[in-house]
Amino acid sequence: MTTSNADNDNSGVTLEDAVEAVRGLMEQAILDEDWDRLEELDLKARVLVNRAFGDEPVPLRDDSGHALREALERLSAFYEQTVPELAERRGEASRQLRELRAGRKGTSAYENTRRHSMPSGPMKPGR
Repeated sequence: MTTSNADNDNSGVTLEDAVEAVRGLMEQAILDEDWDRLEELDLKARVLVNRAFGDEPVPLRDDSGHALREALERLSAFYEQTVPELAERRGEASRQLRELRAGRKGTSAYENTRRHSMPSGPMKPGR
């Protein structure tokens, strides 16, 4: 991924290239379920979008801005598609955590009840 400094050093990477690269990396992070990486990439995408609409000149593929507009539209479509899906996954993970916690509480309550209701010491078979 190209950083702001690399974009400013005339390395030949255009803003469109950077937007496309970040979007591709975000897609891979979702496939890998690498949520920390996805968060980092989201911040990078936001910086790139801000640069696209900022006052500083940025390296573009063409003077018309058509390629940049297409790259930003693809990034926008990516967000529109994935944000609801990720929200659903997050809700499912929250539900599973609640169930896990409830199960642990139930197990703990059962063990406490069993400890207090059973005679101390090991029981011998046949008694």
